[in-house]
Amino acid sequence: MFVPAFNSVSFLCSIFLSLLLGPINLTSAQGGGGIELTGTGGRHRIQGRIYFPSGLRADSRLKVRLESLRDGELSVLADANGAFSFRSLLPGSYTVVVEGGKEYETVRETVFIDGEVSSPRSGVSLPSVTRAYQVQIHLQVKRVSVAASKPGVINVALASVPEPARKAYERALELAKAGDSKKAIEELKQAISFYPGFALALNELGVQHLKLGQPEQAVEALRSAVKLAPEAFSARLNYGIALLQKKNFTEARAQLQEALKRNSSSPTVHLYLGITLINDARYSDAEREFKEALINGGETVSLAHYYLGGLYWRKRDYKLAADELEKYVQLTPTAHDAEKVRLTIKELRSKQ
Repeated sequence: MFVPAFNSVSFLCSIFLSLLLGPINLTSAQGGGGIELTGTGGRHRIQGRIYFPSGLRADSRLKVRLESLRDGELSVLADANGAFSFRSLLPGSYTVVVEGGKEYETVRETVFIDGEVSSPRSGVSLPSVTRAYQVQIHLQVKRVSVAASKPGVINVALASVPEPARKAYERALELAKAGDSKKAIEELKQAISFYPGFALALNELGVQHLKLGQPEQAVEALRSAVKLAPEAFSARLNYGIALLQKKNFTEARAQLQEALKRNSSSPTVHLYLGITLINDARYSDAEREFKEALINGGETVSLAHYYLGGLYWRKRDYKLAADELEKYVQLTPTAHDAEKVRLTIKELRSKQ
């Protein structure tokens, strides 16, 4: 729980726990690039991340289109880690379209940007603030009919997997996409029983256990995934996050540092590595990691601002602390703790 109090230990612990108890980014992270700046003449933005099937790395930059009946179409290539952003957008209805190419299904997501707010008494439009709308795109491997099956059509990562295991894995992905983690876990366990060396399924099993708040089971599955695929970035990252949830900070830091060797531009790794460094009271190192997360962009940006606010408050640099927390609220205005953070900002501003 975020409390607008001014005790360094309670403040840092509160923001640390708020992240662990809240939504977690459990797949490979975003890097810089993938930004469309032309826009439609407004001040808002739609940004997001393309999630590839668990354990797979992007081997190409996918095209992302932003469709609007009024303003036509904008497009951008997502960066190597799946990040994309459309900026300078007017209020209105937009459709984000990710073209999956030969391997993945095309995905469409509708986003509505609210119009300007008017005063209930005067009817005069009030100044608006820049709003950022987050979109998460979960790609699915294309279904290949028997008639269309040809050598090389099935995804390479699944080519050596026995058919019963592959089908159970694909059912699990569908269930996970629908938000049914419990049934997804059942299918993943079945897939692994058919094929014990199924690293992708073990990785996904760990992810689903994390979503259910079961870090011990997640650690067990992800430890096996890392042993089977030691160079897999996603499994290594997820393993580090699972260890972090178990409060095994030393091993979590080691695994996140290994993940960083495989993808040094990953903002998610930098963010979670920063959290482990906070626990070790290595605040300067943590600050560096959070700044790296900001440089590389992606959906971890708001949380990086959040943690930097806590670190600057600890230094009694109230202005910088308030500035960072204000950026967090601007990026996530509907966050569950947004009002409490605003109270904290007010308190910090009063101390300048």
